[in-house]
Amino acid sequence: FFRGSPPAGYREGLRRERQGLKRMNVAAGLCCVVCATWLLLWVFAFGPKWLRLESEAAKRIVSLQITWFAAVFYLCYSKDKAFSLKQVKDAAHTKLKDPKLKTKTVIFIRHGESAWNEMFNRGFGPLFLWRVLRGLVLEVHKLTFGDSLFIDSPLGMRGEKEALDICRYLRSQSSGLEGTRGALSPNNVLAKSISIAQDLYGGDAADTRIVSSNLRRSMNTVTIALQDRLLRNRESVEILSSLQEISRNVDTISTSSAGGVQANMGGH
Repeated sequence: FFRGSPPAGYREGLRRERQGLKRMNVAAGLCCVVCATWLLLWVFAFGPKWLRLESEAAKRIVSLQITWFAAVFYLCYSKDKAFSLKQVKDAAHTKLKDPKLKTKTVIFIRHGESAWNEMFNRGFGPLFLWRVLRGLVLEVHKLTFGDSLFIDSPLGMRGEKEALDICRYLRSQSSGLEGTRGALSPNNVLAKSISIAQDLYGGDAADTRIVSSNLRRSMNTVTIALQDRLLRNRESVEILSSLQEISRNVDTISTSSAGGVQANMGGH
């Protein structure tokens, strides 16, 4: 108790202490809600059968949340930071100028914009927070279907359009350009571009192979971009896990099963 007025700053200190207690109570309440929700999910997913509360949606949510925990753990504690060809014994000792060395042409197709790219790769301007919040809301919704926008991030709407643009480009280069190609030097950049496009569009399994990583955005891109060829020749796309993107981000975690592909490929 004070006689007269309290010391200077006492009221302000008391006000701040009360605000701190309120924040702690809110945080504790949120933790309780999260823990209770998590407990209910486990009960609905793996609770006793006599309760008759078994839910497939709860099982899907719990399964994907376990994947989330593993992905975040890898993000925080992974020490994979760099890769060098010196780590590959054969690559370090191959003489690329050896005339007897057999060569192959490898054509890379960059995957379209994924949902992850849409949220984090369009800059950090005023719309960044909106994109992330929208993504989190959609993530909660997709969890009930055993799907995710972040884990093994699928193509977004722009990404699907980009893959379709490749398909249209290959169609446009597939015919009516033989005269243009023949009039150019084989080393001309335009002639090489036309040749690559025609090989991609009109090739077959006899002399080429189509491969993809086991990430959904890559598989979606190749099947959309090369759909004409795949349907015409009834070719298959070989899925190679060794082509999986190397990164610590959660979007590079594949949700495919061992020796299989994802049941849900995402998309719109």
